[in-house]
Formats: sequence, C-alpha cells, structure tokens
Amino acid sequence: MPIGRVLAVSLCLAAGLVTHALASDNPSSSQPPQPLATGSTAPIDAGLGPELAAKLGDGAQAAADREDRAALAKFYAARQNEPVWVGASGLTPQARAAIAEIRRADAWGLEASAFKLPALPASAEPSRADRADAEIALSLAILKYARHARGSRADPATLSKHLDRKLPLLEPGEVIAAAAKAEEPDAFLRFLHPKHPQFEALRQVYLKLKAGQKVASEGESPAADDKKAGKAKAPPASTPASARRVLVNMEEWRWMPEQLGDFYVWVNVPEFTLRVVKDGEVIHTERVIVGKQDTPTPVFSQDMEQVIFHPFWGVPDSIKRADILPSLARGSTRVLSRYNLRLQRGGRDVDPESVDWSSADIRNFHVYQPPGNGNVLGVVKFRFPNKHDVYMHDTPTKNLFNAPVRTFSHGCMRVRDPQKLAELLLAEEKGWPASRVASAMAPGGAQNSQINLTRKVPVHVTYFTAVAADDGKLKVYPDIYDHESKIALGIEGKAHLIPRWKEDRQPAQAEVIGRLSESINDIPSKKDWSRRVLEPFGNY
Repeated sequence: MPIGRVLAVSLCLAAGLVTHALASDNPSSSQPPQPLATGSTAPIDAGLGPELAAKLGDGAQAAADREDRAALAKFYAARQNEPVWVGASGLTPQARAAIAEIRRADAWGLEASAFKLPALPASAEPSRADRADAEIALSLAILKYARHARGSRADPATLSKHLDRKLPLLEPGEVIAAAAKAEEPDAFLRFLHPKHPQFEALRQVYLKLKAGQKVASEGESPAADDKKAGKAKAPPASTPASARRVLVNMEEWRWMPEQLGDFYVWVNVPEFTLRVVKDGEVIHTERVIVGKQDTPTPVFSQDMEQVIFHPFWGVPDSIKRADILPSLARGSTRVLSRYNLRLQRGGRDVDPESVDWSSADIRNFHVYQPPGNGNVLGVVKFRFPNKHDVYMHDTPTKNLFNAPVRTFSHGCMRVRDPQKLAELLLAEEKGWPASRVASAMAPGGAQNSQINLTRKVPVHVTYFTAVAADDGKLKVYPDIYDHESKIALGIEGKAHLIPRWKEDRQPAQAEVIGRLSESINDIPSKKDWSRRVLEPFGNY
C-alpha cells in the first residue's frame, strides 16, 4: 500500500473511526490501555523553541536517530515549536496513552526496554527543560516504535544476501504528524503492525508460549536417507513450539509487502510448497524443488511477467568452464552431443570442431540446449525478472518430487505440475482454456513461445518455518538454510555473531543446475563418478 494510503487510514484511526478493534494484547484480555491518571489535562503551552532545539541536537546518534531528529526539527518548526505531548503541568492524556502502549511492546513481539520513555519529576510544574526533554523523548520513542513495528530491528540484507526484502518503513515526518493528530495515539501505534492474518495468529501463539502455556505443534522430523531421491536429509529442526521461533516468523511478516495481491503465487521454501492464492483463498497447492543448502533459493517478491513454452536453456559460464571446455580442449565433442548442446557466436551457429579450444574463451560463445525431452527446463518456464536470475520451471527429473526434503536445485524452483500452474495463470490473465495450454505444451509446439502476461502477477518467495494453523496448532518446518538463527541474532542485536563467508560479498545468483550430470540425475551415479575420474585419461 502506498504510504499516502497507509497514513490516510492511520488518520481515520486517529479520528476515532476505529478505536479498540486492535486493542487485544493477549489471548485472555481485550482491555484497553491502563486508565490515564486523573487530574489536570495538562494544557498545551508554546514557547519551548530553544529547549526543543537543544534536545534535538544532543549527542552523537546513529543514522536512523539522526533522520528522526531531523524530521522532528522540521515538524516542530512547522508548528512554531508548540509541544504535542506535554503541557505546563506535565504529560497530556494522549502522551500517557502512547507511553502505556509502548510499555506493552513485548505483547507485539518487540522489546519495551528498547524505548526510552519520558519520566517527568513529580513536582507540580516541571521546568521548561524537563518538559522539552519529555516531549522529545516521547516523539523519538514513537518514531523508533514505528520502525521496529515494521521490521527495522535488523535489515534482512545485512543478515544474508539471500534475504532480499525491502523494509516497508514509513517516513518519520509523516509518522509523527499522524501520531500528533491521533485522538487515540495507542490505537495509532497498534495500527503500525502488519495486518496479515498470519502475523496476528502467530502473535497469539507467541503470547501463549510466553505465558508458559503449551501449544500443540506438528513438525517435520529429519527425513531418512532416500536413495532414489538423492539421499536428501532434513537438518534437525529447532524446538518446534519455541517462542523464539515464532518471534522470528513474526519478524519476517513485518518484512512482507503490505498488499500481497488479489491473485498471486506463493512459494514457502522450507515447506517445499507452492500455492496459488485468489481473493485470499488458496486455489492450488503443489510440490516444488528448491535450492541446495550451499546454493539456496533467495527470499524476495517480484512480479511474474511471462510464461514461456518449450524454452531454450542457456548454459551458464560456470558449467561452460567446468563441464564443457575440458572435454573440448582434448578434442572431444561428445559432451555436446550427450547433452544436446549447440554453440553460437554473434547469432551464428558454430561448428565446435572448427574452434581452437586450447586458446578460445568459451565464455564468448553462446552455449544452449534447444527444447526437447532432455531439456533441463522441461516444457515450460515461468519468468519474473529479478537480480538473482531465479525463475520457476518444469523438469525432466520428476522422481525428485517424491523426496520429503526437496533441496536439489541451484536456486531456481522446479514445479511438479507446471501445466496446472500455467493453466491457472493464463486463465486468470488471458482467459485461456485448459485445452489451449495443453496444446502449447504438446510435443511439436512452437519453440521458445513467450506469452506476456497482461497484468503482472506477484510472486512471493518466503521462508516461514512456523505457521499458525486454523485449529490452533503450530506447524513447523526445518530451518534448511539457517536463516532462522540469523534472523534471531539480528533482532537480538547480535548480527555480528553471524558467520561470514567470502561468497557472502557477492550477489546471490541462481542457476538451474550446477553440473551437466544433474540434467539426468541430480546425484551422479557410480558410473558418472567413474567417468569423471577417468575422463582425463579417456576420450570423453
């Protein structure tokens, strides 16, 4: 939702159109914030300009704090330095309501101790300096609360290059302006949290766990070795119903786009599952294969733009150098014929035997696999352009979908029933009947047939390891990429403890496969291993 719409709705809340709808902070109580202190209503007074300016300029600050203070300086200047939260005799009722709500931050998965709140002396008339200090302290606390409510405790990009989420932060100047106009600042603060139903469902589970109550859970235990499916084994899951795990998943919901879309595709990586959602209802569920632990599928959202039938596969440079060039340099082209690969340069076909591969740079050649039964992309590809070069596609290795833990790819997502996904997408966007999709996917169909979607379809690739079910149970999934522990360290202020590897400094790029042998079977057979060992001595 654009920020203007967010704040417009916020101001509706502030005007009292919606007051206590979001007031519940625990499963056993729906009481509003504690009653305000009786007595003086602390009439607003003006004339704190010098004191406010001094407080806003106090000390060295972090970047976010500097931005907040700059926004407050403009805000107070626009109102001739008239305070919002304090009067001649102390805090206003609105200030006390905001303070009470911030003190209850723990009920929303935040930390109340993270916010410095004003504490005016008990004297009848606080000094001008004390009032200015209280005014700025509460305004800064509100702005910090707004950031934390929207996921800023840890920037996901600093935790892992594979967590590609842009925080839905609001401009501090607009936040403080909306808070100041709110008749009920506590309701305004609650409004800042995610509106996704799953966030609230997880919050209720979190409150029960924090209160020492038991929550029934359903978790995936480590899978036994599966010889047919590549001996994939799930890493052990952390404590299934732990408050820490639920808190991490709540934080991930803070990072999600506010509007997921009326019609969208959702892949939850730890669940190895794809869903198509229309008007809030899941209309299709399917198994997917995701990236291996050392080549993970990135977490991000992007719009799908194209469905491509009978696609060509462009061989990446890594496979060109590792699998193809060594064979060509020895004078053998069998690797090309074995995998049905072709070469081009400058748009023209190239006879590989006409090239001196002892000196040629294979990266200057376009190596591709035309459509066919053995094409690694299968019959259809779903493209949603992104910096990771990730997409969804069909696959000829259907047996891998039988594995309970489906981490076999190099980042891209393989779909078990891509025809059904294509039918849903093209029926929604193009009005295609299923028969037209079947015809496009049939053998002999047009090659590299690119269908551009009229309306972009959001694709959300997520990493939720805990899901609150409708029956009150908590479904847990294995932390296959160790993202859960990284996020936990981030929100605990311990991001410096996350191990950093050299590859972390490079952009997260995905491939369909890592070696040519994977186009036949993701786990090389003994024969494949023997061939690789003996290849330098033979004519392969």
